[in-house]
This record gives sequence, C-alpha cells and structure tokens, in this order.
Amino acid sequence: MAHLPDYVLWRGDLSFREREFRTEDNLVFSELVYIDYKPVLGDGVSLSLREAVGQLDAKGLLKNTRAVSGKEDEDFARYCGMSKRFGDVILSDFEDIYDSSDRQFAALTYTLDDGTTVIGFRGTDATITGWKEDFMISYTNVPSQDLALEYAMKHTKSADGRVIILGHSKGAHLSLYSAAHLDRELQDKLCRVYLNDGPGFCEDVLNSSLVERISGKLVRITPEYSIIGRIFEPKVGESIIVRSSGMALMQHNIQSWLMDGDGLSTVEDHSPESHLITDLIHRFVEGMDLDARENFIGTLFGSMSATGARTIKEFAQQGPAVFEELLIKMAGNDALNLKEKSRNIKRRDDDSKGLFVRLWGLINRKQFVRIVLSILLSVLCFTFPDFAMESVVFLVLVIACIYEVILTFRHLRESEWNFTKERTRVLLCIVLIVITSAVIVKRDALFVVSSMIVGCVLLALAYQNVINFRIYNNKFFERFRYTFEGIVCLLLGVYILNVPEVANSWYMLSCGFLLMIDAIFETLKMIRDRNKSFGSKDAPP
Repeated sequence: MAHLPDYVLWRGDLSFREREFRTEDNLVFSELVYIDYKPVLGDGVSLSLREAVGQLDAKGLLKNTRAVSGKEDEDFARYCGMSKRFGDVILSDFEDIYDSSDRQFAALTYTLDDGTTVIGFRGTDATITGWKEDFMISYTNVPSQDLALEYAMKHTKSADGRVIILGHSKGAHLSLYSAAHLDRELQDKLCRVYLNDGPGFCEDVLNSSLVERISGKLVRITPEYSIIGRIFEPKVGESIIVRSSGMALMQHNIQSWLMDGDGLSTVEDHSPESHLITDLIHRFVEGMDLDARENFIGTLFGSMSATGARTIKEFAQQGPAVFEELLIKMAGNDALNLKEKSRNIKRRDDDSKGLFVRLWGLINRKQFVRIVLSILLSVLCFTFPDFAMESVVFLVLVIACIYEVILTFRHLRESEWNFTKERTRVLLCIVLIVITSAVIVKRDALFVVSSMIVGCVLLALAYQNVINFRIYNNKFFERFRYTFEGIVCLLLGVYILNVPEVANSWYMLSCGFLLMIDAIFETLKMIRDRNKSFGSKDAPP
C-alpha cells in the first residue's frame, strides 16, 4: 500500500488541466496549509509553491506546524514543490493569527492552472490555545469560525471559476462552518467542501439546516479508527472511510492514510473501537450542560497555560508533577459532578433497562443507600469470613455475565448481526463467559480472580483517597477520613494480592472493619451536611 507522498510521485507530472481535481489532491492541499509561510508570503505577496518552498528552504525556515510533525512532513512539501502538478500552484493571502484571546487561525488560497480557487484552512497546531479552541466547539462559537467565514467570503466573491474549500481536523470544522454560512449565491460557486477527519457542530451551537443546504457538496473523509472526526459528526454528504497504517489515534494523521492504484483504499465501516470511544465521548459531553462544558474546558486549559507553557509539548516537558497538579484540579471541577452525570445517564438508559447504570446512579445519589450497603457488606465479612469475598465476586460476575450477554445480543440484533461493528462488545462478552465458567469449574480459580479484582479495587480506592486528600486541603474531617481510609486500602490491597489462601479469614475481617468505619464516616458526613442545610435555612436573609 502507498501513502500521500507516493501519490505526489505518481501523479505529480500531470497538471490540473490534464487531470482534474481529485479527492487525493484535497489531502495534499490540506497538508500543505500546515507549512509556515509567514517568512515569504507576507504583505500580499503571491508565489508558486515551488518558489515558496525554495525560499523557505534557502533560509532554513521550512517548518510544518502540525502537532507531532517531523522531517518527513517537510520533505513532503519539497516533493510537492518539485512536481509539475503542485509546484506551479499559486499561493496567496496567507493568514496566520495566534493570540491570547483563544484565537488560533491560519488559511491559504491556492489558484490552480485550470482556474479553480482552493481555500484551505489549517487544523490544530501544537499550541495550547489551538487545542482549547478545538474543545470550545462543544459549547459555543469560537473566534476562528468568524475569521474563516470572512476569509471564505472574500475569496469566493473574487473567484472567477469554481471554488473548493477544504481542511483537516479543526480546518475541516472551519471549512464546514464557513461553507454553511455563505450567502446562497456564493454557495452556488462551491463545487466541493472536503472535511478531512474534523469535528462537526454541537446542536446547541449551529442550526443543522444550514449544513443540509450544502449536503450535496460535502465529502467527509475519516480513517477507520476515527475519534476527532466523529465528534458531532454531520450525517450528511458523501462519507469515505479510509484505511490507515497508523495505530489508534495516530490514524488522525493524513499521511498515514493508505492508497492504491485507484485512489484511497477504503473500508465500509469504522472500527469497533471507534464506535465504542465515540459513544463514550458523546455520553460524556451530553452529560454536561453548556455552562459545565465551558467550566471544564476553561479549567483544563487554563491550568495548562498557568504553567507558562505555550505548546502541548512544552507542557509535557515539565514532567509528571504538572500532570498530577492538572489531575487534582480537574478532579475537583464542578463539570465532573458524578452525581449529576449519573442522573443524566439514568434518564437516557431507562428505555434500555440499564440495570448496572441505574444501580450505580442510585448509590451515588443516596448517601443512605451507600451507608446501608457498606453495613451489609461488613456484616457479611464478619459472619462468613471464609467465603464472603468469593461469594460477592461470584455473584457480581454472574450478574455481569448475564447482563453483558443480553446487552450484546440486543446490540447485534440492532446492527443486523454485524459482528465486525460489535467486535469489542462480543469479545468482552466472551471474556466474561470464560472467566465465569472458570470460577465455576476450577476449584481455586474463584479465589485467584476474587483476590485480583478486590486487590485492584482497593489500590484504586487508595489512590482516589490521595486525590481527595489533596482536594480538601482546608477541611480537617475530610483529610482525616481520607488519610485513614487511604492507608488502610493501600495495605489491604497490597496484602490481598500477595496473601496465601489460609489468611483469607483474617483479610475479610479487616475488610469488614474498613466497610463499617466507612459507613460511620459517611453517616457523620450526612449528619453534618444536614445540620449545615438546616442552619442555612434558619439564617436571616
């Protein structure tokens, strides 16, 4: 299989008059707009691509601004500049705007030898501002959208022939926005709008009827493992799913997309992992209102910028400490209110009878239920210390297995038995069946599985208590509670992962005491919170 540089070598000897604009050409121009042309295209200067790349090379300033770009991306620009097809294309009106008001925008106009005007919008670069603006589309219009519309209107009006608008990642998003908002007479000049793995629009931000007006001109191209391009994905226009040599999220890179003799190498559907992750992202975003999304994104990228970093790479180079600080700040963010999320998930899943989701939502919403559950489990540990752990884990495994089998069957039926699309779910179902069967058949398997599950859960709880300790830095009660429970969870978690079976009874008694103490702490917290609530009601206005 070949990649984009191979296409330039194959077809680079044919001008656009000899071979009309193809989908693959859109990928080339979407890549070329990532080049930093400021040193040679300022003050209204127009140059051919060959001249622009040559001058940048001579000055040692040829640079690709895309995140995770390398020398091969600069070589790609050189290949294009040396070819007949792309080297003779005229570049003009290069704009590159970056400032502290959440604006990261770049655009370039290409004029082809057949008279076609191609408007290219750059995707996200490596700056924190650029990435923040990408996330802001989930709750509001972003500054780059207005800049893109203004740029598209100017060049569509002045174009003598047909017009093509294109871009990759955020550049695809800007292409869709600008094309959808053009006046109807200007939209008539558009022949194609290429959206290369870029996010669409939140329904709360853009009227979908505007997109439907140009649906016949839209071409959406996404890789098999597409995540970014399926966020708020518009279900209109032509859809092309392309094979990629990249792994997971690296498939977002256009130069990983595969080609054969007929053009792009395509598949019929996205990978099961893409479907699964996209669904999770949509559920996460839908669980927050617009204000919560703004709060979440502002906290995330504000914390990153506060370190003094300008780019994602500069932030990462500051070491693990900044990531820990970021996680602590995000853990305390109001937008991550798990109680509210559980309510929203419960409302969405009522029709599908999501038993586990509703139970989890109930546990998170009702302190009383959590207290009762902790007491019941502690009583079980005290009463039957020799097999309490295995009994609980076995019951949970059986319920999870039955639930997953039913859920998998339902999804397969809804997808018309498309096992490829539901591969991840089917594999999970098979794993659960195998584990459940093993603990039934094998005498010691249940203890081993139970020990691993409970041990890992306790270590995770210990880490969560550390985070909670850091968050509640001015509250003595919470700090004492999370210190105590964190240390106990850590010791018990390490112990159960290494303990011989003969010590199981002692271990379960310890877990019983931990659960009982947690119930006591939660009861005290509930009483304190209610007293505060009554006190606030009695206070004078």
